[in-house]
Amino acid sequence: MADLTNSERLDKILANSGFGSRKDVKKLVRSGRVCINGEVVKESDCHLNVDTDTITVDGEVLAVESNGYFMMNKKAGAVCSTKSDRRQTVYDFLDEKDNRKYLGGNLSTVGRLDADTEGLLVITSDGMLIHRVTFPKYGVPKTYLVYLRDAVDEEQRRHYEEEVGRGIHIEADGKDGPADCLPAVIEWKDKNQYHDTMGQIPSDVCTLTVTEGKFHEVKRIFAALGNEVVYLKRLRMNNLYLDESLAPGEYRPLTREEIALLDVE
Repeated sequence: MADLTNSERLDKILANSGFGSRKDVKKLVRSGRVCINGEVVKESDCHLNVDTDTITVDGEVLAVESNGYFMMNKKAGAVCSTKSDRRQTVYDFLDEKDNRKYLGGNLSTVGRLDADTEGLLVITSDGMLIHRVTFPKYGVPKTYLVYLRDAVDEEQRRHYEEEVGRGIHIEADGKDGPADCLPAVIEWKDKNQYHDTMGQIPSDVCTLTVTEGKFHEVKRIFAALGNEVVYLKRLRMNNLYLDESLAPGEYRPLTREEIALLDVE
């Protein structure tokens, strides 16, 4: 236990791993049932390196998770809040073993999605990762699948592309005032390959990639173009894409490789 670069107290680790309160953990350690690197410890407030030291409880190795990292296919209707009186929150879809406090802190969403928006939502307790992905200066790209109310002909498509490509002006929405958006990218899709919630082919379909996170930004961009978003789904954040095998409301842990795809250098 010499290297304490990533140091944590033993009682905090055990408590966050489900072994009860700090008082419960203290009794557990004093009973001689806990070892660090094969040696019995009797002081619950000792420090260890969570990356290199091994904890065993009753002979079983404890897998220590500093942070939780999860990908969810957010379901329409769920809100990205920890509590809601009227609607389900995204945290309601998490199993109890995952929806807990980690050494790094409580779980939070990496950015938010509106209640009626579906798709890629990352939930983590890693505050530094949340900062790097959401802080405007990093310009992390986010791609959305958009169904539009009105069909767009070829001339209008070019107009849309030019307007958003140079940074379109959007009007105020709620407490968020009018603003000039950073340049974004539209890619048009074959609408015949998509269908809405009623099984009907939508009027028009595209993806929009933005590099900022203004309030209702995607909806406000198309409103400024004289159209309306009738369905919205986030597909990508940075280089991390939604796992389409996840049904709405389902989630899974992120792999180390996926965390790296999400993060910025």
